Amino acid sequence: MTLVWSPDYAPVDGDFDSVSLLLKGEGTNGSTNVLDSSSNNLSVTANGDAQIINTVATPFSPTVPSEGVLSFDGSGDYFTISTTSQFAFATGDFTVEIWFRPAALSGQQVLIDTRPTGDPSVTDKWIVFANGTSLSVVVAGSTFTNGTLLLNAWNFIALSRQTGTTRIFLNGVQLGGNITDATNYGIGNQRPIVGADGNNPTLLNVNGYLSNIRITKGVARYTENFDVPTAPFPILSPSGRITIADYSLDADARQYIINVEEQDGEELEAGVRTAINDFVVGCKSDGIWNAIKASCLLCGARTLEGALVPLKGSAPTNFNFTLSDYDRELGLVGDGSTKYLNSNRAGNADPQDNRHVSVFIKEITTLTTQAVFGTGGQFPSGGTQLYYGTGGAANRMLASSSAAGAGPAITTGLLGLSRTNNSSISSISSGSVSLLSNTSATPIATNITIFATIFTDQLTQFTDARLAFYSIGEALPDSPTQSGLELLDSRISAFITAIGAAIP
Repeated sequence: MTLVWSPDYAPVDGDFDSVSLLLKGEGTNGSTNVLDSSSNNLSVTANGDAQIINTVATPFSPTVPSEGVLSFDGSGDYFTISTTSQFAFATGDFTVEIWFRPAALSGQQVLIDTRPTGDPSVTDKWIVFANGTSLSVVVAGSTFTNGTLLLNAWNFIALSRQTGTTRIFLNGVQLGGNITDATNYGIGNQRPIVGADGNNPTLLNVNGYLSNIRITKGVARYTENFDVPTAPFPILSPSGRITIADYSLDADARQYIINVEEQDGEELEAGVRTAINDFVVGCKSDGIWNAIKASCLLCGARTLEGALVPLKGSAPTNFNFTLSDYDRELGLVGDGSTKYLNSNRAGNADPQDNRHVSVFIKEITTLTTQAVFGTGGQFPSGGTQLYYGTGGAANRMLASSSAAGAGPAITTGLLGLSRTNNSSISSISSGSVSLLSNTSATPIATNITIFATIFTDQLTQFTDARLAFYSIGEALPDSPTQSGLELLDSRISAFITAIGAAIP
């Protein structure tokens, strides 16, 4: 496989080893030699007049001639892919991503279809097609139609299943609601057809262009609205990356570093950049990256403004912190009375029984029961609270409707909780993991605050601890040997240690 590098590329994908197929569409004008850029290097066969052309701009650059896109004239054009078990998702997670630029929007145009020739059944197959000006997807044996496709413009389509829930996205926005989908999508070898009806490839052909088609097995890349990709999909995994300046970095880590350096007005040290990259890549490798929806690395940056750049989600709003409260290695310290952050993520943004919050406490000034996280609402009536302390109030959290959960007392380290069901919460304090009996209730909509919590709609609880990290989101998935909280603890601890070693 030939790798072409340019500043527009972000060449590392933490989930690249799970990519079943990657058709970027790049190549010589008029060529039918289409490369599968996944590590599987599957055979791709052009049929009819399907070919690569470079007379149309890609989704990422207006330049013509372009690097190339896949072209279809609407009559008998399609690509077949070699049969492989890489497309047999069974009941697991998966993601399908397609860039589509229609030259016409009438009738039905099948973008990708997993049915074998001569098999009209859709009970265990998924299909993505244009239905007039609308987007249609067949999953769970039914057709879901929504959204409006743009004519003669690039549309980014994503289909993503996470633990039995399928979501459809158009240009970064979810269409319709969550789809309950426990379908077994094949247990043997499968193959997709690109640009035509799988049952009869002479029908329902695409009239337009496709680019950067990526199918990922075992990974749900999208679980909520997202920013549309602005660069071609990466073609290397972290373990196989080639270092060429900063383009060897993971795409998300690289963008975060760029944003921090813009705020700082100065480049970060190479060791700090590496620590950030290793943390992001590690979280992706552990499978916990997608669960994190809002997060800040409150250390490592050169300025307070840089430290408040979000790693994920919205930037927090700063209330009363100044540069004197910030230490590059240790993080941000509260004053126990007036200083806090508004995360700008609502307490009900994540599902009632699929949520986590965490902070990494670098120093504790006063070892008494103190609030470090919270929403409005008197505990336990739907509020989200996270405490540390020496008594029974330690580690309250997550919309409880029964007695507060309590974990081990904490000195420093990761304090976090993760809920996957109605009756219990997993807790981590000072490296110790425990399961707390705690019944959930409907979370309230007030934004979560950090360094403080809110009772009865007033900020009444603050901490004077120093925090180096926080995260909010869905429950952290477990590995076969460790809980999600332990995985996060290991990653953030290694990151903070590396930051300390890298800062002069």
